[in-house]
Amino acid sequence: MNDDQLITAVKEAVTGVHMRVPAEVIVRRSRTVRARRRIPGAAAALAVLAGTAALALTALAPAGHQPSRHPGAQLAAWTVIRRSDGTVSVTIRELRDPSGLQRRLRADGIPASVTFFGQLPRSCQRYPAGTARINKVFTGRQAGRFPVMVIHPSALPAGAGVAVNPPDQRPVTRVAIGLVHASPRCTGS
Repeated sequence: MNDDQLITAVKEAVTGVHMRVPAEVIVRRSRTVRARRRIPGAAAALAVLAGTAALALTALAPAGHQPSRHPGAQLAAWTVIRRSDGTVSVTIRELRDPSGLQRRLRADGIPASVTFFGQLPRSCQRYPAGTARINKVFTGRQAGRFPVMVIHPSALPAGAGVAVNPPDQRPVTRVAIGLVHASPRCTGS
């Protein structure tokens, strides 16, 4: 069957079909439907614009200036939240400012050394602790695709601090953790 034969067959099939609705009504209805579809699109565009502005403002603020005691939406590279039960929750999305994260942890009472994976400072000495002790100090979970570690300061052995070593990658998907001997040059205490 060629195109001409197909056109003839279709015409013959609809010869007895007549339109009872005027063309103006169909056109008006289609314009109304299209207008309704544009409203959510415009609202979505405004939401994206607002989100982009919020993200831009967050990106301009240094990561270390994130509030420590106020949970909520955080768009920073990392977030530290001190909970009412004394634990400290740390979410690392990317590590742009390891010294800022180290300062924040120390400000929240955690003797800490934060460096990129495999770069433990020479001033830090590993604290001899087994898996059971480390699991008492740290508990982990995921927040979407990002690791969240919860530090239990009350479980830290006397004279110990924490070592946090995320890899130099974006986004951060895992974090190396451990215990180190607390000292002014290593953990600030």
